[in-house]
Amino acid sequence: MAINVDLVYKTVLLILNQQQRGNITPDEFNKVGTQVQLGIFEKYMSDLNQQLRVPENDSEYGNRVKNIEEKIDIFKRIGEASYANPHFNLPTTTTSSTNSQSITVPATPNPNIITVYNINNWSTAQSQGALVKIYVNGVLQTSPANYSFNSNTNNITFVTAPLINSVIVAQLYPSDFYRLGSVIYNDSIEAQMVDRNEWYLIKKAPLVAPTKAQPVFLYENSKISIFPTTIVGDVQVSYLKKPAQIKWGYSIGTDYGQFIYDPSSSVNFELHDSEQVDVIMGILLYSGVIIQDPTIIQVASQKVQQEDINEKS
Repeated sequence: MAINVDLVYKTVLLILNQQQRGNITPDEFNKVGTQVQLGIFEKYMSDLNQQLRVPENDSEYGNRVKNIEEKIDIFKRIGEASYANPHFNLPTTTTSSTNSQSITVPATPNPNIITVYNINNWSTAQSQGALVKIYVNGVLQTSPANYSFNSNTNNITFVTAPLINSVIVAQLYPSDFYRLGSVIYNDSIEAQMVDRNEWYLIKKAPLVAPTKAQPVFLYENSKISIFPTTIVGDVQVSYLKKPAQIKWGYSIGTDYGQFIYDPSSSVNFELHDSEQVDVIMGILLYSGVIIQDPTIIQVASQKVQQEDINEKS
């Protein structure tokens, strides 16, 4: 289930060009469309919270709680949390690397002590929360058995120094993790979330110390710490994934300024089909700002506000 990005883009262009008000380029559309999608997605949480406080509608298709949950279900995921002592890293469904660096181990006077390598073309903002894969001569390494990665310094520290002329490849997979659901140990035991103050109190009371049958966890700085610390694997996390960045892919035509739609390089909106009108109106609202047309801004904002009122009244 998805909203076709080509249909949305052509509809936006049709509305903008009907009275020759202006145009929006594919790159502008991709940036604006991604922002609109994320805004609609984030609004689901507050809408659900609001609808849970009002009397439930029992009609088959007019149950607003059920309808919002159906829209959220598209983004529900469950994934393995990888252990990186002393924390667990959040899972991600991202399957393509956005940044890669190759390093060849130099011939140094004493290469056996050269274990630390810096990924200097990654910013810490990129690597924070991202999945990092390290290969040595094409062989995927495992953490912490073969190496550790520090996302604050972007340093790879190997347990055993790679040999001279070995090729180290580091790949970055940005996290699409958005909101934490449940932490599950051993496929059946749900860990209880505690805050730092609760954890200090638990440590002072041995009778309520966490066990493998009743584990607890801290969730801080996008890291999960599970107690007892003897749990070092077999941990799954349910979560909401972040909507993928939309993309109206194209190739350049023979005519000046001609963009030809390329479905093979495009990424559709991941929202529920029922959101197509809101997506178009949201993009038109931003487009009015881009082309500096107050009429487009006014009409689009009125439509968005009216839709919002209708959904909540």
